Amino acid sequence: PVLVWREVPCTPDLLGDSARATRPAVHQLFWPDGTGAGTATGGGQPWTRHATGVLAPDAAQGSPGSALWPPQGAVPVPVEGVYADFAAAGFGYGPAFQGLRAAWRHGEEVHAEVALPDDQRTEAARYGLHPALLDSALHAVPLGALPGPDGGIGTGRMPFAWRDVTLHATGAPVLRVTLAPAGAEAVSLHVADQTGLPVATVGSLDLRPLGPDPLGGARTAAPDGLFGLDWTALPAAPQPAAADWAAVGPGFGPEAGFGPEAGDVSDRADEELARAADVSAHETPARAADAPARAADAAVRRVPDLAALAAAGPVPALVLAAPAVPDGPDPLTRLRLATTATLGLLRSWLAEPRFGDARLAVVTRGAVAATGTEGAPDGASAAIWGLVRSAQSEHPDRFLLVDTDDGAPAPDPAALVRALPAGEPQAALRGGTAYVPRLVRAVPAAGAGLSLAEGGTVLVTGGTGTLGRAVARHLVAVHGVRHLLLLSRSGGGEDFVAELAVAGAEVRVVACDVADREALSAVLASVPAEHPLTGVIHTAGVLDDGVVESLTAERLEKVLGPKADAAWHLHELTRGSDLSAFVLFSSAASLFGAPGQGNYAAANAHLDALARHRRDLGLPGVSLAWGLWAERSGMTGHLDDAGLARIERSGAGALGTEEGLALLDAALATDRTLLVPLRLDLAAVRSGAAAGEPVPALLRGLVPAAGRRAVPQA
Repeated sequence: PVLVWREVPCTPDLLGDSARATRPAVHQLFWPDGTGAGTATGGGQPWTRHATGVLAPDAAQGSPGSALWPPQGAVPVPVEGVYADFAAAGFGYGPAFQGLRAAWRHGEEVHAEVALPDDQRTEAARYGLHPALLDSALHAVPLGALPGPDGGIGTGRMPFAWRDVTLHATGAPVLRVTLAPAGAEAVSLHVADQTGLPVATVGSLDLRPLGPDPLGGARTAAPDGLFGLDWTALPAAPQPAAADWAAVGPGFGPEAGFGPEAGDVSDRADEELARAADVSAHETPARAADAPARAADAAVRRVPDLAALAAAGPVPALVLAAPAVPDGPDPLTRLRLATTATLGLLRSWLAEPRFGDARLAVVTRGAVAATGTEGAPDGASAAIWGLVRSAQSEHPDRFLLVDTDDGAPAPDPAALVRALPAGEPQAALRGGTAYVPRLVRAVPAAGAGLSLAEGGTVLVTGGTGTLGRAVARHLVAVHGVRHLLLLSRSGGGEDFVAELAVAGAEVRVVACDVADREALSAVLASVPAEHPLTGVIHTAGVLDDGVVESLTAERLEKVLGPKADAAWHLHELTRGSDLSAFVLFSSAASLFGAPGQGNYAAANAHLDALARHRRDLGLPGVSLAWGLWAERSGMTGHLDDAGLARIERSGAGALGTEEGLALLDAALATDRTLLVPLRLDLAAVRSGAAAGEPVPALLRGLVPAAGRRAVPQA
């Protein structure tokens, strides 16, 4: 919660003649993630005001209750079955919250005794009124405080609005509670301790009926773990002083504004600054004003390769390199050549001790779609970003990623001068402006979602694996799919076929390597015309984990085929089908990077670009960059406790199967082509930031920068 103070007008007679004309009001505000932090819109979602209070002089201690307990003439009410009745209605209470011990009726009033369990009583002193004890006090409402055959248990009357609440004493472990009607759907509460002295009073508490189904529907409609990726323009940074940089390889020539190759650059830098001093003779005012930036550009040395850089003398703090991305019509060949070239560049950089204190900025062109006017990213260049992101996670502060306008001959030197010192590990330069990636909350559209033509066939790759089975069950049970085609390299799954047959589905399992275009084409040709293909969900994938230094072209190939090649073949071979859904199971590794998963991150980044490419063609397409699923599978079974702990320290948790499937439905109810279903512990990230730990760049839109450090007083 966040407490916001403001002065509100009031008339003096409300607080007595001595009161001022204004008094401070306190508003308690929450964000939907419950953390109470973020921007004024709660990390992309609106504020919710849950409470408003007014600071006033201490109230009277309240009227003491009757010394006789229970009151004379009160009739005992059985309470033994109350929690069983709650559970049958779908409301389960844990042991600490089952505090109702006894109850009595006296006219319209209900009197109850509630207590904390023995193991919680020492905790009572930490609270004004222990939350479990207050909740237990309300469990007496169905015993006669409000009308209804079951007192409202079946409709789930829930606390809605509290009015005139006063706390008289704190720390009580046992309470005597008196509830009385205060309206058609409201009660008043008088709360006392074991001696009858007042603890709290509530003028009225409004209750509203709310059964379990509406709660479940609300969770499904707006799940907490669904994010999208936006690109945010960085504010213009002050012009830095000239820096000694180097640019490796082609694409950084003088025609693009960079300095001479492997020569003395000081004369050119001095010349640029001198020109600014003689505007009338050499420069227009605008060009003279830009002379410091061009002086910095002049200090960018060009060298043919990393070996030449290592031999040329002191290594500059920043080196630019653009891996070769060949032209050509075959995207899968380009994918392999680009990722292999990038892997060689990264390994060479890490292998040279002289580069240990320098950073390598990997420059790409059209690898991301940073603005709303751009088309789909280039798949091969996008894969480079996935690979380098993992290298960044393995070697913090050793690599940067910079993307330039598609079609630009080289990055704009002046924009690089402004963008790279900004403390961002990744940036896209567009028209001289630097954009950086940020996760934002994604909100499903009401009434939207997966819609499959009745009688059609849905294809699921990896269909007999853990995720494939979960998705298939979900399609049958929730979406009414009755014809499934499950592809698996090993086939099998007879038990699963029988299971889904009982649920009314006709399931066919086919042994097929989806990376084999001819084999996949034959399987697709076997789909019966009376049940045409209407949906594709690609969950298949293979891991071959290893840090960047250990990766090879062969290890890249092992992972690219089942994930990236298979997705591209599915795309091309189904373009003539009338599909309602084309869903690619990607990985958050493609965006965050993951130590030891450079090849996997590259393959999934290619999927992310493919989804956008399909959408640009007017075809359905969405890529889901999943976080970790809790249920172990062939892709996660290798993780030991240390691996899971590392993931949790990053602020990410494991998704339960039902939670993941709810996120799948929610993701398909948005219009984004890239969604990130991920369990994030933003409170832990925020706590780490407060302790001085860096916030991952992707989360900086959800978690604000930590406040200023307090300076110790002398």
